[in-house]
Amino acid sequence: MRVYVESYGCSQNQGEGAEIARDLASRGHELARSPGEADVGILVSCGVIGPTESRMVRRWQALSARIPRVVVTGCLVPLRTDLMTGPGREKTTFVPIREQEHLPALLDSWSSNFPGPSFAPSRASDALAPPVVEEVVIAQGCTSGCSYCFSRLARGRLSSVPVREVVARVRSAVARGVREVRLTGLDTAAWGEDLSGPERLPDLLRAVSAVPGDFRVRVGMMSPQSLEPHLDSYLDALAEGPAYHFLHLPLQSGSDRILDAMRRGYTVDQFRREVDTARRRLPDLHLATDVIVGFPGETEEDFHGTEELLEIVGAETVNVTRFSARPGTPAARLAGLPPRVAKRRSRSLAALRQRVSRARLERWIGSRATGRVLEYGPGGSSVARLSNYLPVVLDRRPPLGSEVDLRIDGARSTYLLGTPW
Repeated sequence: MRVYVESYGCSQNQGEGAEIARDLASRGHELARSPGEADVGILVSCGVIGPTESRMVRRWQALSARIPRVVVTGCLVPLRTDLMTGPGREKTTFVPIREQEHLPALLDSWSSNFPGPSFAPSRASDALAPPVVEEVVIAQGCTSGCSYCFSRLARGRLSSVPVREVVARVRSAVARGVREVRLTGLDTAAWGEDLSGPERLPDLLRAVSAVPGDFRVRVGMMSPQSLEPHLDSYLDALAEGPAYHFLHLPLQSGSDRILDAMRRGYTVDQFRREVDTARRRLPDLHLATDVIVGFPGETEEDFHGTEELLEIVGAETVNVTRFSARPGTPAARLAGLPPRVAKRRSRSLAALRQRVSRARLERWIGSRATGRVLEYGPGGSSVARLSNYLPVVLDRRPPLGSEVDLRIDGARSTYLLGTPW
């Protein structure tokens, strides 16, 4: 059958969508490049905030209007499938995240309804996303209980993928020409806490780094309270192997009072200590963080604490999200802030983010570095990643996956400008 796969949201969703596509392609299905070419559409949904949820419903409606059968999986299943009503409902099948492994059998059961030519896996794989980057999911769920988190409700408690399986997936990816492996999960630093053995994230990173081949590793988002017991060992593993000197450590708020209401499990001082330690050990560290603006009960003093902390830590990447109450979460029962207040604070923080990020990136101007080309952009441009995962936009297109020596010529708020030399 001809299958169209579309994924939204976090890197874990992207990784799961790509894994579904690879699995189906390996079994002889053709991966369609557009909905109009498909017999079956698979939507890997995201429900992290209300506007995203609404977008998913609209996208489901559009796909179900064009494709004979539709499968919806991801974070909206089964929590919000009641929103998907109307003409497309009768031809839609909902598959929970932890049952995605049954998708091939489901499609096989439908194959007799779609007679047509068979397609070789090699041709099907041509429709996959660029093969130089691949997400490898290392765990489902997490150990936290954040009061606002919809993803935790959708994915459940922590279930780590054993180290041998992660290594096998990385080995397979590298053999297929992948040059950047992204280890992903809701909280990567919690990996292994549910397993019987002593291995934790630093051990997993060392095992992955030992896979032969020319590739780099990007470790995804991790919570401060999960990282703290392993911080020194983890930084050692980052320094020793092919991993990017990159740390995605969400802050969410610069107020201990709000962090407590969010049930984040750490304090502002704890976050600062971990960032300070990481920057001392890895001076070129690229810090990415997340902030939620307008959480219920957030005062002007709380908000200014967030602004001040972002100035102090100087993150290169800051993702700002306006609070959105998600059904079924404890925070949804709290009285929200006036929309105009949340909007004003969001704009203020966005301006601060741009200023702080640009100041951090401008320090690289005039330096020379090596970057790996991972994607092509418009107008003959490309994007290379430095050893700390900072993006450098080039005005030419070296081969994807290749390493190039660069001169950094300029900086914007989210990327650098460079010239190969």
